[in-house]
Amino acid sequence: MEICRQYLFRLREQEQVKYVHNCVVTALFYFLVFYFSIFSNAVSADNTTAAADGFLKQLIGAEHYGMGGSFVSTSRGANAVSSNPAGVAATEMNQLAIHATRFPRTITLLSKPNLTANYEDYAQYEQRAYGIETVNCAFPIGQFGTLAVAFSFLQEERFRRVNHLGKALNSFPENNMALGFSYGLHILENTLIGIDTKWLRSKVTGTDGVEHLGHGYAYNIGVIQQVSDAIHIGIVARNLSNGLSFSDVSIPDTITRTIAVGVAYRREISDVDLRIGFDVHPPFQDGIHTNVGTEVWYRNRIGARIGYLRHTEMRYASVLLLEAAAFETEERLWKAEGFCFGLGFRFGGITFDAAYTPQFIPTTTPEERIHTVQGENIYTFSIGQTF
Repeated sequence: MEICRQYLFRLREQEQVKYVHNCVVTALFYFLVFYFSIFSNAVSADNTTAAADGFLKQLIGAEHYGMGGSFVSTSRGANAVSSNPAGVAATEMNQLAIHATRFPRTITLLSKPNLTANYEDYAQYEQRAYGIETVNCAFPIGQFGTLAVAFSFLQEERFRRVNHLGKALNSFPENNMALGFSYGLHILENTLIGIDTKWLRSKVTGTDGVEHLGHGYAYNIGVIQQVSDAIHIGIVARNLSNGLSFSDVSIPDTITRTIAVGVAYRREISDVDLRIGFDVHPPFQDGIHTNVGTEVWYRNRIGARIGYLRHTEMRYASVLLLEAAAFETEERLWKAEGFCFGLGFRFGGITFDAAYTPQFIPTTTPEERIHTVQGENIYTFSIGQTF
């Protein structure tokens, strides 16, 4: 009887410790949500955002794009780099992930009433085709956590000009590059934390045709908590940065600091592995930003994904004035909304993923109509290797 009483006493102690731990983690989670919501709100009214701002928000792979862009609580291993670095800590083996995203050449016509009250085209947005390539590597170091490195590159336009010898000059006149390092660690019970830092280099071309080069740093801080065997919650503060440094102060240099909160549910039913992810991005200043998606794997070999995203953001973009045949720049709200689809295949330690998502298009102002005539979909392809 004494042995039983001691056992029950120890069991109650363990339950009390677990309860206190869960309360502390939950309190910390809501504190981070509150703090980062205020923090992101305080800086979002800063100067016009830099071209690199959108680049940093697109550094996720086909796995998460296929699930509507939800990543906060579902990111794991090398795929967590540049999204929620807390997931890096879940890596059990060395991992390599390569992502390639292709954005189409997009042409959008803007129309407004003329003197006779008929709508006619007055301006045109033209976003040239471009792509983002990303390479992520994660390396577990035992009880000391996991280290990861990442390299991302966005290129727009092919060759701009050549010299008299036929050698290309400024092959990619508008591009963004990021080199990052991440660290993830298990703390307490079923809690993952992570941080990553990125060095940025951004080259942009002004309306006068002059190229400008800027540099800067950005940081991500994330937490993922396993509430139960099936449910995980997470939070990540993204792109904490003081902006980019350009020699010309007129070039937009602000990086928008954002926060994302997410929950994931996972369940195995016979040969089927089901996962659901849902993210929100407060404080919704430019409109509601949500991501929701579902992933189903059969025998861990063939996977299918479907999701829905709604994302609005303010962008500083060039517009072609049709009457003057000249460019000018303005800030306008851009929106991506619609269904996302994805497929996945696994062969041993290799995983192939592909995803289809809607493209960003500019939103209308009063007494204005917009018609996108070319380029409405984005395609992403990923390959991962565990070794």
